[in-house]
Amino acid sequence: MKNPYSLEALLDFLTHASQRGILPTATAAALTVAARSVLGMLNPDEQHDLRTTNLDSAINRFNNKRAEDVSPASLKEYGQRTRRAVEHFLRWHDDPENFSAKTRQTKKRAALLNKGQASPQQGGADTYDAQQVESRTVMEPQVVDQEKLELYDTAFPIRPGVVAWLTNIPYNLTKAEAERLAQFVRMLAI
Repeated sequence: MKNPYSLEALLDFLTHASQRGILPTATAAALTVAARSVLGMLNPDEQHDLRTTNLDSAINRFNNKRAEDVSPASLKEYGQRTRRAVEHFLRWHDDPENFSAKTRQTKKRAALLNKGQASPQQGGADTYDAQQVESRTVMEPQVVDQEKLELYDTAFPIRPGVVAWLTNIPYNLTKAEAERLAQFVRMLAI
């Protein structure tokens, strides 16, 4: 029987929170990547019950193992996201009916809300979208004029029967941006 406080249960919660709109899709995705990367370093006994897991120790292990591959700022962000994921999970587990998570707002969106021109439930150019998740040290909504930016989708065969889809790749992707993307993908490896 799966422990309701395990790493697997945390990842299930983040998927559920994204699908149900409890957390913005991009936020849930970023928290999932961080939690899977950092807590994936733990042995199965440590992953079994996150209430008793020493997060500081897990984050230190992750930092020590990935220090040569990842910038210090990114390591810090992965630690913060992992802590936030576990915090959200435990709060939700204790009281799922009353759980809510604060999300960031851009100044533009906050001004529109104050003027009554946008509702918190409305999507908009300054809200997160599943297609706009990116690996950044600080996650902030990105305003993109889709009409001016030419994008494409592509598939990459990883191994027999497994294909990764990359979406919203700009035609003018720079080498520096490609390298950032490659670093992000390297972080996903277990």
